[in-house]
Amino acid sequence: MPQEPADSLNAAVPPDAETRSIPEISVPMLDVHAPHQTIHTWKDFLVHIAAIAMGLLLALALEKVVEYVHEHHQLTEARRELAMEVAENRRTWTLNVTEASRIQRELDADFKIIQAVRSHASVDGSKFDYSVQFYATSDGPWQAVRQSGSLHLMPHEELQTYAWFHGNLTSVMESMHAFETTLHIGGAIAASAPPEKLSAHDLDELADKTLEAQGRLVNLRMFLGFEELGLKRLSQQPGSNPLL
Repeated sequence: MPQEPADSLNAAVPPDAETRSIPEISVPMLDVHAPHQTIHTWKDFLVHIAAIAMGLLLALALEKVVEYVHEHHQLTEARRELAMEVAENRRTWTLNVTEASRIQRELDADFKIIQAVRSHASVDGSKFDYSVQFYATSDGPWQAVRQSGSLHLMPHEELQTYAWFHGNLTSVMESMHAFETTLHIGGAIAASAPPEKLSAHDLDELADKTLEAQGRLVNLRMFLGFEELGLKRLSQQPGSNPLL
C-alpha cells in the first residue's frame, strides 16, 4: 500500500482511532450544600447592621445635644431679656407709686378748694392741680420672647408667673389711661377760670370729676400693689439678675 503524505488527514489519525473510546469531559456538579462561611457571613451582616444602628443613634444623640444646647442658650437669653424688662418696670413702678401719692394729696387739696368756694370761704389764691405724669410699663421683651417661641422652654410655674405679671401690667395701663382721662377733664374745667370765678355748674362738674378721679386712683393703686407683688415673685425666678 502506498504511503500517504505525512501531512494528510488520514496520516494524522491512527488506523485504530475509530475503535478507541473517546473519554467524556464531565461537567462540574453544582454544590447545593451551604457554604462553610455561612455563619461568618451572617455575623458580618449583623456587625454591619449594628454599626449602622450605632451610627444612627450617635447622630440622633448628637442632634439632641445640639438641640439642648441651643434651647438652653435660647432660654438663657429669654430670661436675661425678661430680667432686664423687670428691672426697668421696677424703676417705673417706683416712679408711678410716688406720682400716685402726690396726685392723691393734690386731689384732696382740690376738693377742699371746691368746698371752700362753695361755702364762699377765702381760698387765699389757691390753685387747682390736676397734673399727672405717669410712666408706661415695658412689655417689649415679653412680646419678643412670645413671638420667638422661647416660652415653651420655661417651667410651667415660671411661665405662669410671667404671664400673670404681664396680664396685671395690662390692667395697670388700662386703669392708668382711664384715670388720666378723668384728670384731664377735671383739669380742663379747673383751667377755665380761677377757683372763685367758677360757676356752680362748673364746681359741681369739677367735684364729680375729682371724686371720680379719687375712685379711679384707688383702683390704680390696687393694680400697682399687684405689680409690686409680681416684681417680688419675678425677682426669685431663674436668671432674675440681668447682669449674670
